[in-house]
Amino acid sequence: MKKEFLLSILVILGIFILTGCGSNKANPETEKTANDILNNQTETKSDSKVLIVYFSRTGENYNVGNVEVGNTAIMASYMKEYLNADSFEIVPVKKYPDSYDECLKVATKEKEEDARPAIESKLDDISKYDTIFIGYPIWWGEIPQIVYTFMEEYDLSGKNIIPFNTHEGSGDAGTYNTIKNKLSKSNVNTNGLALQGKVARTDEGKEETINWLKELGY
Repeated sequence: MKKEFLLSILVILGIFILTGCGSNKANPETEKTANDILNNQTETKSDSKVLIVYFSRTGENYNVGNVEVGNTAIMASYMKEYLNADSFEIVPVKKYPDSYDECLKVATKEKEEDARPAIESKLDDISKYDTIFIGYPIWWGEIPQIVYTFMEEYDLSGKNIIPFNTHEGSGDAGTYNTIKNKLSKSNVNTNGLALQGKVARTDEGKEETINWLKELGY
């Protein structure tokens, strides 16, 4: 009798121990469900597509010197890396002169004539982007005319537009409001970022750019 009783107790304890150990083991079905949820969250987040559009000039830059990569292009590269976004460089069909003084003459003439310099390449499909950052250097207190070409060639209605720029002392020169007035059918955020060209080329410029993106909610 005692043996049978002890045997019953041992069997019950064995079942209890095995059940307890089993509860610590991960359930494959539960793991699969959790991973599916995380994947779905990631896919949902990536539904909002971001495009970085920028115009930048190489050659002789005021207060910076001769550069092979423009100040605004460097700023755009920080954004592209941080946001994991697509980018599009506004490249003129007719290259601007490398000489600062010669470029000034060309840019002044374009401004006087309200010119729309031709852009070399085209975007295949801008409709897939919700948010478009538009970057440019300040040219003698103005937006370069070729940036107007871009804004007029594509339908930006209903899109979130966020400007950014480089400069050498003029800040944004009021150009964010200019863009807001120009793109009246878009949602233009005038809380842009203006970086001095020399700063944009440094770690400090990268940090400022990323902090700005974080302030915007990215």
